[in-house]
Amino acid sequence: MTLLRNRIDARLPEGDLVVLGRLGVFRAGGGPQALIAQATAVVAALAVMFGTLYYAVSASEDSLEVIGHSSGPQVVATTDLYYALSDADSQVATVLLLGGSGTELADAALSRYEQRRGDVAAALLEAHRLAGSDGAQRRTIESIMSRWGEYQQLAAVALLLAERTEYTAGDPPPDVLGAYQEATALMSGRVLPQAYNLTLENATIVRESYDTASGRIEFGLAAVAVTGLAALAFLVLLQVYLARVFRRVFNPSLVVATAVAVLYLFTGLAVLDTERDALTDAKVDGFDTALSLERGKAISDSLHADRVRFLLDEGDADVYEQTYFDKAQQLVYVEAVSLPRYQEALAETDIGDAPSGLIGDALDGSAEAERVFTAYTDLILADAEMREGQGDPSARLAPVDVARAEYEEALDALSDRHLDRFRSAIAAGEDAVAGFAFLLIAAMVSLGVFTFSGIAPRLREYR
Repeated sequence: MTLLRNRIDARLPEGDLVVLGRLGVFRAGGGPQALIAQATAVVAALAVMFGTLYYAVSASEDSLEVIGHSSGPQVVATTDLYYALSDADSQVATVLLLGGSGTELADAALSRYEQRRGDVAAALLEAHRLAGSDGAQRRTIESIMSRWGEYQQLAAVALLLAERTEYTAGDPPPDVLGAYQEATALMSGRVLPQAYNLTLENATIVRESYDTASGRIEFGLAAVAVTGLAALAFLVLLQVYLARVFRRVFNPSLVVATAVAVLYLFTGLAVLDTERDALTDAKVDGFDTALSLERGKAISDSLHADRVRFLLDEGDADVYEQTYFDKAQQLVYVEAVSLPRYQEALAETDIGDAPSGLIGDALDGSAEAERVFTAYTDLILADAEMREGQGDPSARLAPVDVARAEYEEALDALSDRHLDRFRSAIAAGEDAVAGFAFLLIAAMVSLGVFTFSGIAPRLREYR
């Protein structure tokens, strides 16, 4: 028996285990098929890990592109468009309220109207560019262009009639008022709703992209952790198998493969975690808050238009007051049933009471937020004094204009802070994944090569 064992050992690769039994001689190591099967399991687990990483990282890249460079900027552009359109109508109403051109305030309003015309044109061109190949959005923008042209014609008629007719400020003749009513009806009923819909459509795209990417990143974090640990376990088992069957304590190629797999497992998890944080900062803390503030800015300007219309058109003053109240509730909501009650309730409200609304929800307790809330309250109270006053519209509007300027400056500062956070988060997210997808492919190929090169010498021993 000893002689037979020696003869068999002489024919077998060094270290292969031999078992003698009634059925003959066989290798306990399982042969080359077992070795190839274990190496294949390692590579398959690694492939799943890297595939999951690529799946999650590509979703993050797509979302960053949508939020940071296409639909996100489109939202900002269309919000700017809404603001410029609303302010243009407000300036026309101001000129007509003050008796046409010829006074300092009226000429300033007319100059601002011309400025807003240029802003509208620039915003429309930018929105059209950002729409790219989206046919529906391009058609909506082209419709706004057409309606905006019609509005300018109607506004020109009203301004021309006001210039040719001498009347007391605050008492426009019927033909001037009628021409303006036709123009502002087009603006309020057609142009502004279309501009607002553009904002909502792109905001929806941003939200859906963020939700998809967030879901894929969360899945990626769990899947990468599980498959990565499985791949490492298979690599360790393969090392143990080689050590027991072939009496090789270390396999250099498999050691390198294990080290690289560990590196990419933890790097991948870190990158996905960074991407999750970057997307949250960009979408929730940056984009959402900035969008609320930008929309609030646009609606705040339409508040001023309703304020001027209240003075300009006595016949519909109640309608404009109710519209003003509804918009104010959108900005900062407090419990009230009418504008006078709202003004009283707001005066008693503190920022610590956590008011809601487009502006209220964006008040984060910072010094900029405190300034916005204080300036908004001052503006609403100045508006209350204007409505109770009598006489020259210019004198009644003067305190409101001062409060409005302070409010808009504070609102711009808070919005700019969140837009800066949005842009920096997008940049951080893009930096984290720059070239990462290519590195994943290169790492997968190299790990496969290291794994099979590690078992190649052992496979040759079976020949």
